[in-house]
Amino acid sequence: MRLIDVNTLEFEEFIGSEIPQYAILSHTWHGNTEVIFQEWERAATDASIRQKAGYAKIVGACRLARADGWQYLWCDTNCIDKTSSAELSEAINSMYAWYRDSQVCYAYLNDVRAGTSTDTLSKSRWFRRGWTLQELLAPSTVRFYDQDWTPIGTKMELASTISDITRIHIGALGDRSTIHKYSIAQRMSWAADRETTRPEDIAYCLLGIFGIHMPLLYGEGPKAFERLQREIIEVSADQSILAWDLQDSSEHPLTSALAPSPAEFRFCGSVVPAHDHDQKPYSTTNSGLSIILVLIRMLKSGMVLVGLNCAKELHRDCPHSRLPNGAKIHRHFRIWIPLCRLNDNTYARAHSPSSKVYLEESYPQLARQTLTDLLLCLDTHRAHLGRPLGSSPVMPGQGPLDTYAGVMVRVASGNISPRQIFREVYPLGDISIVQFGQRKASTVSNHLVSNGTFSVVLSVFWDSNGSPQEWLHTTILDSTLRPSGHMTSEVAWECLLGAGGNEQPLRSYNNVDAMRSCHMRLQKIHEASLSSYMKQERVPVICIEKEPLRDVFEHPELIVDVIFR
Repeated sequence: MRLIDVNTLEFEEFIGSEIPQYAILSHTWHGNTEVIFQEWERAATDASIRQKAGYAKIVGACRLARADGWQYLWCDTNCIDKTSSAELSEAINSMYAWYRDSQVCYAYLNDVRAGTSTDTLSKSRWFRRGWTLQELLAPSTVRFYDQDWTPIGTKMELASTISDITRIHIGALGDRSTIHKYSIAQRMSWAADRETTRPEDIAYCLLGIFGIHMPLLYGEGPKAFERLQREIIEVSADQSILAWDLQDSSEHPLTSALAPSPAEFRFCGSVVPAHDHDQKPYSTTNSGLSIILVLIRMLKSGMVLVGLNCAKELHRDCPHSRLPNGAKIHRHFRIWIPLCRLNDNTYARAHSPSSKVYLEESYPQLARQTLTDLLLCLDTHRAHLGRPLGSSPVMPGQGPLDTYAGVMVRVASGNISPRQIFREVYPLGDISIVQFGQRKASTVSNHLVSNGTFSVVLSVFWDSNGSPQEWLHTTILDSTLRPSGHMTSEVAWECLLGAGGNEQPLRSYNNVDAMRSCHMRLQKIHEASLSSYMKQERVPVICIEKEPLRDVFEHPELIVDVIFR
């Protein structure tokens, strides 16, 4: 390990147990203003190097370390000879450990001035870079400084703010020993909004967080992230690595079982291991991912749902006579993912009815489940050559959503009693679940759940605090709805209300009155066509829990059951 002596500003090299105590610098790179290894060695005789902003930054960190009583400092810009591929590979595979073993980490935010608002802090580039994720998590002590080296606070002092900015669990910020206890999906979600200059680095910057060592192959592009996932599978039975969501609805509906990037795990912060389900080992082969899963067949030819050994964890606060702050009642919702059979026992990942499916509570216990040995396709090109899923009669969504949905739709199909107890269950048909309109403060978000004949339109108005204030649902009978490209909430509503004839669509759909008006018009349009089905008790049953649950970040989640009969 090459360290800077903070008194002489010269390098010294140490091996293994000889490595002394040291401070470490975390920062963001700014092109050729940084000082690399070769330049640092010439800096004493080259004034132009000493005039660089990167040189002043490292000297400032050395001055801080010296004042704190540390003789050595490590910095990634100049302590690695990047002209040596062997040294670079060793450094990147060791970097998490180097930050973990440091006495203190100085996080230098050159785009922040102390005393500014939390909103300004949240916009710092430091919180968006891939490499700074491990630099935040690995050290026991992280101290933040602004552009003038004025203290901002420590990781512990700012933990709540940092968690809000990064969606990293506050427990992981407070106790680094718990990091590897979080599910794979949760740890991936921490990197979902982070960026790296080189595409391979979004995988390499996560090596330490998953305890993985692998060779670096710059030039392989996005395949680096696929290779990281394969390495994780070799050492973990956690199936939450499969619980990702396809971000772009315009993509091909069949994909590899592995995610293309951490961005697909953006909303997986509450996905936890489900230890009450099978933890059978699985592995990658030259034919795909060999795995044994519980399988439920759907009516749609070749389509199945498979249950993973992970669940979404939500909770509700409740009073407790012996606990002054009350207690949390946790509920777990097992995650199912849809697959499409390519041939024999080989399946591609499907994203219809959605990337992840939640089944009504009693449905999985009554449905016919079989433990099946499967091969999941890991070849994206082969998955794209799979047979098309066809056009499902659903409304389109509006592309990748950057806001937490706040609604969990659980589906089932069967014959139920007036008390909502299943008499018998049926295989799920051509079910589709889409969202149009994002959940934001003082706006309406909408979901459409369809089985090809009946569709349920669910609208939720979110108050200024981001909590559901009011919700409405309407059943419609229209098998002519077809998917198209990205669509805004307004256009989607105009399509839904288009059968109404001469009435002009409302201009605004983002308030309670507009939401009520839209549903009244929908009910009027479909009242006559639904009457005979209602008498025969064939329309879907919709059950919405009165009180929303909350996820690990205290975001509210409305639980909605849609049962097709």
